[in-house]
Amino acid sequence: MENSFPIPPDTNDRPGNKTRVFVALGAALLIAALAFYFVRGTNLAPQPAAETQTGLGPEERAYAANVGVDRLEISRAENFLHQEVTTLSGEITNGGNRALAGVELTIEFYDQLNQIAQRETRSLFGPPGPPIPAGDHREFEVSFEHISTAWNMRAPAIKVSALHFAPVK
Repeated sequence: MENSFPIPPDTNDRPGNKTRVFVALGAALLIAALAFYFVRGTNLAPQPAAETQTGLGPEERAYAANVGVDRLEISRAENFLHQEVTTLSGEITNGGNRALAGVELTIEFYDQLNQIAQRETRSLFGPPGPPIPAGDHREFEVSFEHISTAWNMRAPAIKVSALHFAPVK
């Protein structure tokens, strides 16, 4: 006759242990989710109003109505690295009574649903170049190495996002 000893059940096989593991796992996930929510919530400060997000103070905002963007043309070409480059060219007109040392434009490309597919902000002029005198115009050209594939291939929306007045002599 063989001697047999009863083998005690493994502690992981007990029904109460699996429940404890699931409860502990659920509590850990809940704590992680709450920590993520609170950490992320503290980093999301309220955004200032759209007017203060631009580089336009009250004086520049009033003057921006005098700045025109005309004669827009879009072209595409391949650069020396065999990458397709999209170029936006046009003309800035200073219809006001002050010389402009710098102009910054925000260019928005839209998709088929008329939603913004890509937004780029570019400085066109600035020191050390000469300012744009009052009543004058200047041609510009902006190149984009990448434009979202969602772009609807229509002319982008262009807004003056910053102005810098030339010092008065």
